[in-house]
Amino acid sequence: MTSAAEPTGPAAEPTGPAVNALPDPHDPDQGLGGRLPLLKPGDLDAVQTQARDGLVASRGADAQAAGFTMELPGGELIGPFNAYLHVPPIFRALRDWMAAIQEYGLPEDVQQVAILTVGAAWRSDYEVYAHAAEARHAGVPDSAIEAILDGVPPIDLSPAADVAHRLALALAVDHAVDDGLYADAQAAFSTEQLIALVTLVGRYMNTAAILAAFRVPAPPEPAPEP
Repeated sequence: MTSAAEPTGPAAEPTGPAVNALPDPHDPDQGLGGRLPLLKPGDLDAVQTQARDGLVASRGADAQAAGFTMELPGGELIGPFNAYLHVPPIFRALRDWMAAIQEYGLPEDVQQVAILTVGAAWRSDYEVYAHAAEARHAGVPDSAIEAILDGVPPIDLSPAADVAHRLALALAVDHAVDDGLYADAQAAFSTEQLIALVTLVGRYMNTAAILAAFRVPAPPEPAPEP
């Protein structure tokens, strides 16, 4: 019998962004898929190809408008989108989940501030990279984006986006919502919208978890022009 003091194998690798850093996208030996291989368009089956076409048509348009990268020159998708191609039925469920949230009329700045807050709390490089761009495209001031990423209260958000930030932060970090914040959320949103907002936070915690588990990095920033 092995005693409790005797190790039975190699110690488990520590987890968490402070210890288990994301791959360096500047290192050619570490790809933008993280722990997952990037799927090439020619390697996809019919179901995966259909999922990819849907992603490029929807989120690809969002990426182009906001100015973030989700597709490489060879057609590979990066960020969480590559992971979704490995599991098309789960992708379809996540797509339908997001479509349901959109039925409740949450303003775009509210949504992007909530998502960015989740990404910052999870230290999720790609989520922060993409949704900082989308928040900016939705009219969120750069100063507010920087404050959220620095972990300090933003002072120039719309009133509803400010509540969304505080609510997302409470859920992501404290895992609790106090009575004062709940009263502010009730004043800012209808009951249906508040449920949709909380659901949005959960949706992007799911994305952050995928990115964390598979160590998916953000793409490198373009080299400055000479």
